[in-house]
Amino acid sequence: MGDDGQINLRRGFTLIELLVTIGIIALLLGILTPVLSGARESARRAACLSNLRQTGIGLQVYLNENRGILPYALPLDDSEIVGETGEPSPDSIMANIGPTVDSLEVFICPSDSDIPEAVYRLPQGPIGAHSSYEYWAGWLMLFRELNAFDRRPEVTVTRFYEFEREFPVLADSAPRHRGGPVYDQNAVYFGDWRADWMVLNPSED
Repeated sequence: MGDDGQINLRRGFTLIELLVTIGIIALLLGILTPVLSGARESARRAACLSNLRQTGIGLQVYLNENRGILPYALPLDDSEIVGETGEPSPDSIMANIGPTVDSLEVFICPSDSDIPEAVYRLPQGPIGAHSSYEYWAGWLMLFRELNAFDRRPEVTVTRFYEFEREFPVLADSAPRHRGGPVYDQNAVYFGDWRADWMVLNPSED
């Protein structure tokens, strides 16, 4: 009621107006959600590449301190072999180049949703107990040791990488950041320690 004693009637939204408003909001959400999702994925990919660059720098430091020879290390992450304390195996890539990187967080991909629950229950969580990245050089060393009876597979594999610099040294252990039909997950390469897409078949690129 106004000051003059008259009743003021305020017109509210009609049902149709509310439905139109809700429809516009839903349409905007439908347009913006993929954009925001793509931005988040781009940020995760950039963080993943940054992780690999830092591990590459760590490997370069290791090479400088170990006569230019890559470390002999387990190819897989340590989730299934860590002890109760969560310490990485002394044969893991984390233990080998861990002292050369700023933080063991660089071994965890921001899109890695496959970290075992048991690792999260460790005192420090997955940091230092899990790696999202596979040490491809470790696979080659293991193959040389088992099939060629190579007593120093790390030397042989390092020489291989000197000639095959487009073969990944470390790569994301799952295709979390795919780049289309040709390029697979992120990887780091020997030589200049470039972090980039991993080519599925380098000979066809």
